[in-house]
Amino acid sequence: MNDPLDGGPREVEPADAPVADAGATLVGADEAVAIPAGESAEPALLPGLQVPLQGRQEELPLVETLSAADAAAAQEDASITLADLPVLVPDAADLPPGELRAVVEGLLFVATRPLSVAKLQECLPGTSADYLHGFLTGLAERYDHEHRGWELRRIAGGWQLLTRRAVYPWVRQLERRELPTKLSKGALETLAIVAYKQPITRGEIEDIRGVQCGPVLRQLMDLKLVIVTGRSDSLLGRPLLYATSEPFLTRFGLGGVGDLPRKHEFG
Repeated sequence: MNDPLDGGPREVEPADAPVADAGATLVGADEAVAIPAGESAEPALLPGLQVPLQGRQEELPLVETLSAADAAAAQEDASITLADLPVLVPDAADLPPGELRAVVEGLLFVATRPLSVAKLQECLPGTSADYLHGFLTGLAERYDHEHRGWELRRIAGGWQLLTRRAVYPWVRQLERRELPTKLSKGALETLAIVAYKQPITRGEIEDIRGVQCGPVLRQLMDLKLVIVTGRSDSLLGRPLLYATSEPFLTRFGLGGVGDLPRKHEFG
């Protein structure tokens, strides 16, 4: 401000709190408050004065502060998708025959190995083993009657969809892959002896064939067609016992060892 005596400017030292002029009036939120001359206009000392910033802070809702563990748990709950929820499998006993047939066909279609009745029961709760066995047998007969391009066969203790043998020349053109390793005449003879005489020792096989069969047996074991099932307790030295495997049944399309051709069927 200007000094009235010399007309020049002069500096005013800042005070701790502003001092209102005599007769000044401050307007609050509710009513005007008169401040006597010489008193401080500090807002905190004025009961009728509301500071706008403080008022807005009081109107804001309270926000709960989450700990790091609570935040991680909330994020994990938010990331749960439908794939994480348990799948409710309906009772297959309530399905009509047409829908049950569609479900069974879907399971057989995606199965890469023969599907056992016990495994089907796990996928179809509420069904019995006898019912499924009869259902699969009727389904196989239906495919044969309708001359479908596939057939349902009982292989290695289970059921599997296979292309029908009559359409093999055309199916072979789809993807020319290498055929499974062909067996030599000696390997086939050895495999036949094991299949019909199992469990059998190597010495007994050689007695029937009249030649050594060690390398042939190793080849059949490498192809997983023959396995070792134990040792013979009745022979000296307890030699190993050999038998056919499940891949053997699958490769030759047999439901079990009992489905092997009999002597009268070779005539």
